[in-house]
Amino acid sequence: MRKGQGILVAVVLSVAATAPADAQDRSWQNRWYWGVQAGAYAFSASGTHVGVAAGGHWFITAGRSALYLAYDQILFDQINNHTISTGQQINFGTSQRFQATIYAIPSDSKLQVILGGGFSIQRITDAELVSPPTDANLSALDDASTKAFLVLSGGLQYRFHSRWAFYGQYQYQPASSGFVITSEHQTLTFGIRYNLTNSDEAVTTQR
Repeated sequence: MRKGQGILVAVVLSVAATAPADAQDRSWQNRWYWGVQAGAYAFSASGTHVGVAAGGHWFITAGRSALYLAYDQILFDQINNHTISTGQQINFGTSQRFQATIYAIPSDSKLQVILGGGFSIQRITDAELVSPPTDANLSALDDASTKAFLVLSGGLQYRFHSRWAFYGQYQYQPASSGFVITSEHQTLTFGIRYNLTNSDEAVTTQR
């Protein structure tokens, strides 16, 4: 994963440095894109686990930035006897993530670098205790099943046929001892989005 992060950073910096200044097309600005995405989600608590992430998003662009609002459903092979910070052992297999991320988009070219940060709320939806439940450990499990995270993200977007864009992005969430998944989280996703409408309206004044 660390090698992959280094390669991604190198590619992003290379594209940013070589983007042609004369290939300017601002038709992507002030638009409201709707899209879908899918990819791999990985964490390393109690061993390395890789799940499948899929969902939908809005990508609302401004002059040199965009707001990314997304939902992802994450599916793992069933993870059994996973020990959380309270010492309890649980089984789980699915998670949901909602996120809001702000991206900087420095180029108007067809191939664009996207770099940003934001936050996510992640929830383990099917956590079950291995031992017989009590009110106290059920309450502790409920607290550990939902957590807010910082998100750091970077990737590339390619625009085509005036309204469409294909993108790939890497996202990183830091470790948290208070969450069911105590290690860092890493996601690599690819998606497609369509420019459905403008995100602003022209205002005219008649005299």
